[in-house]
Amino acid sequence: MDQDNEKVMYDYADKFINLANELARSDRSGRVGMAIRFAAARFSVFEASTQTGNLAEDREKYFQLIEDNFQKVLQFNFEDYIKILTPK
Repeated sequence: MDQDNEKVMYDYADKFINLANELARSDRSGRVGMAIRFAAARFSVFEASTQTGNLAEDREKYFQLIEDNFQKVLQFNFEDYIKILTPK
């Protein structure tokens, strides 16, 4: 991803994170996290459906792509947060 697209992606992500943080201020039950993961899953399937003529046939292909991508960004964020939280 080039720098311009990466910046836009981070700006969009920050908007979702800001909304989640706002909601979590009044709801510490874990529902906000579940909701944002559910929304990400639903939108990911929608996005996949726009890229194939046969979602049922291509389900496993897109499932693997989405799962691999999520695992990568989850790992990145764990590593980043550990660095932030580690005393210097």
